[in-house]
Amino acid sequence: MSVYNAVKARADRMNVSIAELEKRSEIANGTIGGWRSGKPYAETLRKVADVLGCTVNDLQDEAEKEVTE
Repeated sequence: MSVYNAVKARADRMNVSIAELEKRSEIANGTIGGWRSGKPYAETLRKVADVLGCTVNDLQDEAEKEVTE
């Protein structure tokens, strides 16, 4: 699972769209979508994690979990 998929899964569980998550995180529109093919900056990922109510490590662990399964 990519970081994008981990973020999307958490956002879906909160019934929050990616666009809304970007707005609440105060990051540019399309930033999270760019994580499908790239890696996020640490500070940007921290902002998103804060809105999702988790830590950056939680998101990274989820992203790595599917790779190892």
